[in-house]
This record gives sequence, structure tokens and C-alpha cells, in this order.
Amino acid sequence: MFTLFRYGLLPVVLYCIVVITAGVDAFLTNTVRKATWPQTVVTVMQSQDFGDVAAAFRGTPNTFPDPRGKVKYVIDGKSHAWQGRGREIGVTVMKPGDQIKVYYNPQNPQDISTLVLLGASTGSIIMAVALAFLAFYFWFFWLRGFLRRSDPDDLAADVAGSFADKHPTVILSGPMENSFDRGQRATFGKR
Repeated sequence: MFTLFRYGLLPVVLYCIVVITAGVDAFLTNTVRKATWPQTVVTVMQSQDFGDVAAAFRGTPNTFPDPRGKVKYVIDGKSHAWQGRGREIGVTVMKPGDQIKVYYNPQNPQDISTLVLLGASTGSIIMAVALAFLAFYFWFFWLRGFLRRSDPDDLAADVAGSFADKHPTVILSGPMENSFDRGQRATFGKR
């Protein structure tokens, strides 16, 4: 059963490795972009959020803002426009007339972003759980066995034998010692 779980959990292990790799890549890419991309200010020209309409119909607040809109900005004297979903550039609130600081790719000024990692706290929790699972998996199914087998006197990783005293000593004293010297059997309890 141990071997079944050791190898049966490999798809989960691979999934955790992918999650951790993707998370590290996202954080590193964001860090590099913040260090190398210049900033500019964009002005929101138009915006609408269909979630606001649905929330107003239900009579509840919009708990997941997802605006779509159009922004204009100027880079090196040249005017640019961007249109799309606000979350693509890291924005959850877009109102006409708002000015938002964004980073832009110097090789492609159409590539803009606030470089705010939306959902970063949830992603960090998922990465931490994946890392904890991997640490436990490798310790429990792989490292623990190697650490236990490191003693050369441990025969076939016998757990009971590994805790037993290697050279037991018997100390006899008192009346029983005399009976063994004379060749008599010692009995305990009734016969």
C-alpha cells in the first residue's frame, strides 16, 4: 500500500511542481518588468462594467468588478490607445476621466500594465500549500526511508530491530542467581 501511494501521488506532485514554477515565473517576470519598464499615465476615455448592471438588477453590490474600457496615453510625443478588459492591465476600477499610472514595454508601447498581480495573495496561499505538500511527500515517501536505513547494523530496515538493544546484557542477582548456579530451573507462577 505504501508503494501504491508513493507512485500514485506522482500526478499530484507534478501538478504542485507546475503550480510552484508558474507562481515563481509570474513573480520574477513582474519584478523584472517593474525594474526595466518605464511608467506613463493613461486617461480612461470610456468604461463599462456588466457586473454593475447585474448587481443593480439583483439589488446587491458588485463583488467582482470586471470593467471593460478604452484608455489613451502619450509616449515620446506619440499618442496611443488601448481597449480591452481592465483586468488584462491589472485594473479593477475604470471610470471615464480617471488617470492611472501604468508601466509600458519600451519595445512595444501597446503592451501596458499596472503590474499589480491581481489574486497574488490567493496565489501565494496556493503556492505555500503546494510547497508544504511537496516537502511532506518527499520526506515521508523518500527521505525518511533513506535516513532510517543509514545505520549499517540495521538489517533490512527492521523497525523493531532498529530500536532493540544491539548487545543485551542479563544481570542476575539475588536468590535466582544461586538457583541457576546449581542447575535448577526457575519458575514463575503456579505449575
